[in-house]
Amino acid sequence: MDTLIRESLFGRLSNSLISNKILPYPDLQTCKSETLSTSATSTTSVTPEPSQQFIVEFSGADDPDMPRNWSLLSKTLVTLDIMLLNFSFYAASAIFTPSIPGIEEQFGATTAEGTLGLSLFVIAYGIGPLFLSPLSNLPAIGRTPVYVLGSFVFCLLNIGTALGKNVETILILRFFGGFFGSAPISVGGATLMEVYGPGEAPYAIALYAVSGVCGPILGPIFGTLVIERWHTWTASLWLLSGITGFTTLFIFFLLPETLSSNILLRRAQRLREHTGNPLYRSKSEMDTPTTSFGAMIFKQIVDDLKLSSMDPVIVFVNIHTMLIYGILYLWFEFFPFGKTNLRNSATYILGLQTDSVFDGIYHFTPIQQALAFFGILVGAAISVVSYMLWLRFSYQPRVSKLESSIEPEARLVPGQIGAICIPICLFIFAWTSRPDVHWVVPIIGTAFFAPGFYLTFQSVLNYLGESYPRHVASVFAGNTFFRSSFGGALPLAAPRMLQSLGIGWASSTLGFISIAMLPLPFILERYGKRLRSWSKFAN
Repeated sequence: MDTLIRESLFGRLSNSLISNKILPYPDLQTCKSETLSTSATSTTSVTPEPSQQFIVEFSGADDPDMPRNWSLLSKTLVTLDIMLLNFSFYAASAIFTPSIPGIEEQFGATTAEGTLGLSLFVIAYGIGPLFLSPLSNLPAIGRTPVYVLGSFVFCLLNIGTALGKNVETILILRFFGGFFGSAPISVGGATLMEVYGPGEAPYAIALYAVSGVCGPILGPIFGTLVIERWHTWTASLWLLSGITGFTTLFIFFLLPETLSSNILLRRAQRLREHTGNPLYRSKSEMDTPTTSFGAMIFKQIVDDLKLSSMDPVIVFVNIHTMLIYGILYLWFEFFPFGKTNLRNSATYILGLQTDSVFDGIYHFTPIQQALAFFGILVGAAISVVSYMLWLRFSYQPRVSKLESSIEPEARLVPGQIGAICIPICLFIFAWTSRPDVHWVVPIIGTAFFAPGFYLTFQSVLNYLGESYPRHVASVFAGNTFFRSSFGGALPLAAPRMLQSLGIGWASSTLGFISIAMLPLPFILERYGKRLRSWSKFAN
């Protein structure tokens, strides 16, 4: 617990201001030294050019400052921190949806303008990781300040959105909220990989991912409940501000730094202060780049986009995840929260019903409409349990065998099951959403979407991580950018789709697209190794 608080941003600031007296570090250990030539150290301009420097490293594999050696309590709290950040951020995208009718009514906005509040947020959190991920990798900054400051700014922007006096202000603040709040999807996976070893990390990543799935599901439920209670569209944003404010305080005190280069940099600084010897240096201090931060960020963004656009496997996976993400956010727009009028029964038989399912067909109240998302939530719970059982009893035993040689394509098996679940969900939803079919049937259909979404993303992202370990941050940042840009744009097409096709054929159209996508994980399993052999970036 001491490590947890001492390594948090609160502990770091406290020790910095009062010279390590409030939360003192254990006795400083003698550090590893290495004789360096004058030419090798000449780039370090803050100290003279010595004939010998002491390189500060971890004392060994059992060094207590290494995140993987922390106590179970510390690791558990780090996981909860990241899950809370991830949940609150993903909930922010969908919690806005119940507010759209109120914004349209108060400001005279069109449906497209109201939906832009969701679309701009999703697009922005695809852009954010391109900047925040390189920032968190800087040894002088580390992960924790990016999390805490990003969450704090996100909270302020949510407050500003709730106080907005016109549609333009709301849309601009939603965009910047998506940008600054994207820290958990920029850095979350990297943090968990730094805390857990190879045998534990897949389980932590699985929990981290399900927190992101639950966010868009529970967001509309919470948003609708508070709007119905206080009768104002701003209620959902005040709730979100409260959640993000609590999250900011929680991680300020209880989220420790996990970036090894930052931990060693601060250890070197303490040793210099403790001994008065300026020759103690961390590796990152000796390798400080000469380029400016802006130039470094620009180069990183170009490299991310280049890698995502030129490598055959990555392009293949990006197209797959883009389409799934787009279908998710477009389909969620078929769960509106406004009042509509019932059409005649012939339109249901022809699949031309243009009202939403749970208000126009089943006459649900707004709260009942929000609770309709529980079908997806149940599917998500089943998905994460099933995935962990597959890891525990199928995948991990094969990997642990010394003589085994498991290709990254073995990760794609759950994704193949997920690819089958998505069209099942969409077709059940399309053709059971009728007055003569009980409302529970389309809700049961929605439960199939969670395993489709969750298992697919768990499979393909782990597959990319194992196939491109040297470029994993760039691969993930590029994937997030492309899928979020596509997913943010598609909801704008929902009103026109419903007007032109009706619920039945609109949902079926998405189902036909998902059927066309169904072979992709099977093709990748069959030919992925050959495609990777053509890549100069793959492992």
